[in-house]
Amino acid sequence: MPKYKTSVETQEESILRVTWEDDENNVIVTGEKKVKGNAAAAKKLEKAFAEDLRRNFLERFPVPEVTPEEEI
Repeated sequence: MPKYKTSVETQEESILRVTWEDDENNVIVTGEKKVKGNAAAAKKLEKAFAEDLRRNFLERFPVPEVTPEEEI
């Protein structure tokens, strides 16, 4: 007679949310990513994810003004 086996796998996930804002607190871009593990695991990816968002949505970020002194 056929029988079955079961197993239960528990995975802990965290959601990392990053929001870029301008000086007036207007949202430029926001994103979220599921991360396996706890808050510490998500924190390790925070900077890389924030920079990925900035690169992927570069057209939304203001170009810094360059003064003549900074060009030298």
